[in-house]
Amino acid sequence: MSVTGKLLICLLLPALCLMLLSGCYGASATEQTEDKYIKAPISESLKIKDLDSLYRYMPTEQVLYLTVGRGLSEESGEHTWQEINAHDLAWYKSNDTDIYECNALVQFGNEEGPASGNFGYGNMANNATVRLYGMNASARQQKSYRIRINQGNGNVSGMKAFFLNKSFTDPFRFTGKLCSDLITQIDGLMSVRTGFVHLYVRDESTGPDAMFVDYGLYTMIEPVNKRYLSNRSLDDSGELYKAVDFDFGRHENVIMQPTEERFDTEAFEELLEAKGASDYTKLINMLDTLNDPSIPVEDVINRFFDKESLYDFLALNILVDNKDTDTTNFYLYSPTGTEKFYIIPWDMDGALRRDYELYRDPSYSEGWEKGIYLYTDSLLFSRIMKSPTCINELSEHIATLHEGVLSGENVVRMARELAMNVKPHLYVLPDMTFARVSRPAHDQLVEQLKPQMDYNYFAYYDTLETPWPFHIKDPENVNGHVKFSWDESFMPAKGEGMSDDDITYTVELSDTWDFEHVIKTAGNLRTTSFDAGVMSPGQYFVRISAVSPDGISQSAYEYYNTELKTTVNGVMCFYVFEDGSVVRSEFE
Repeated sequence: MSVTGKLLICLLLPALCLMLLSGCYGASATEQTEDKYIKAPISESLKIKDLDSLYRYMPTEQVLYLTVGRGLSEESGEHTWQEINAHDLAWYKSNDTDIYECNALVQFGNEEGPASGNFGYGNMANNATVRLYGMNASARQQKSYRIRINQGNGNVSGMKAFFLNKSFTDPFRFTGKLCSDLITQIDGLMSVRTGFVHLYVRDESTGPDAMFVDYGLYTMIEPVNKRYLSNRSLDDSGELYKAVDFDFGRHENVIMQPTEERFDTEAFEELLEAKGASDYTKLINMLDTLNDPSIPVEDVINRFFDKESLYDFLALNILVDNKDTDTTNFYLYSPTGTEKFYIIPWDMDGALRRDYELYRDPSYSEGWEKGIYLYTDSLLFSRIMKSPTCINELSEHIATLHEGVLSGENVVRMARELAMNVKPHLYVLPDMTFARVSRPAHDQLVEQLKPQMDYNYFAYYDTLETPWPFHIKDPENVNGHVKFSWDESFMPAKGEGMSDDDITYTVELSDTWDFEHVIKTAGNLRTTSFDAGVMSPGQYFVRISAVSPDGISQSAYEYYNTELKTTVNGVMCFYVFEDGSVVRSEFE
């Protein structure tokens, strides 16, 4: 080849490569436009998620040194440690008195003492206040506390306040933390940060030689408030409510804008505690719509609730059999820019107790209170349980969680790890005095969590085939006869507001609460009343069951607390007097 030919090739080759590369890049750019620049729906930008990285900064176990009574004088008007522990929270409510607080010095460290780099190290002045926490917990021998860090004194892992929960009635002493840790693995829910704390308290008001007293193991819990939201990079100006005794009823005379002249803060806070915005528009709109029976519950959910959060919340509590979450122990959160509410679980100490109750009382039965019937007092939740469409969606979440995060294997694995932290404290003083079960029984109950999770899973499906529980009305004397009546039951699968004509009822009468001596019985009743005829004066018990077409029975809501401190479900106690009057027992 000539020199001229070689030169021509050298000149043309870069141009040819440039053209080829240009074509390649052009195709790639088109491909990127088609595949990489697809816009997400605007709704995705409004969807809230927990911040997983936040939970890495919560120590598993810490030692907390709490000094109280420092600088206390009679003239200061401050309350002592003894004073704040002297009354339960019900006492303050009945006496219309502000809850006592005392000043405190909070310091974290190790068993040797406050440690460098930890909150409060080197402090000599009070940096916090402390008070009792939890209505029921405040009446226990071992109390729970709320600690609030003073302004200008920093924070503890981003928290200006935190709770120290003793979990006094929990046989494991780790159920709340276990559930919080499980929730961090559920995409549709937000959790709270928790950690174990070994608490020592020194009360300097008792004298200059006061020493730190061992108060045992506590669970440190992050509160849900505006800081909770901002710590997760979420909108802290939205509506946020803590359910106190909230059945999702409209309650027009209580739930209104706080700017209205007739607004009663105390009455409102008996239902809900507002932790966010002072504009309740979205809450009111949601309740107006939900309480309109002409609007299908499916439409209410699609408009006002994040479905993943709602169904994961219900599935979680059904699978761990948490019996105290129908009208309380959750938060409602709606960020700015959307009508939708998210549900944040709270206080899970009442979960996973079935095997413990059987350990305490082999005759224990949960009666109607399991599966979908954990949710009968709430308008929202009960409407969901009466909707075949909602039940199908809930069942999908139940199955997904049971196969994954809430499988028996995963729950037991995490419970074993937490038990290793708890048992060294639980079976030494001071906690050993109040331990609910022995160490071997503790180990046994941990291992039984797997079959308990399976039991809860299948109990859910069983309740779908079980009649709805019902109330027994007060017995009456009608022309000298004792007459009983009760509310009509129905099959939940039939749909909201629909009864099932094939349900029958069984009535039993006895003069003993254990029904060893049955006086009268009647079965296959298709009416909701029964004439027991003339009955002699005395104490009696009636048990009424609804029976499905397949022979599955359901007990009534009523129960009787025996002298043995056990509970008999589905039973009502009543008295027949000499004058023929019939009176329902008040001690149920």
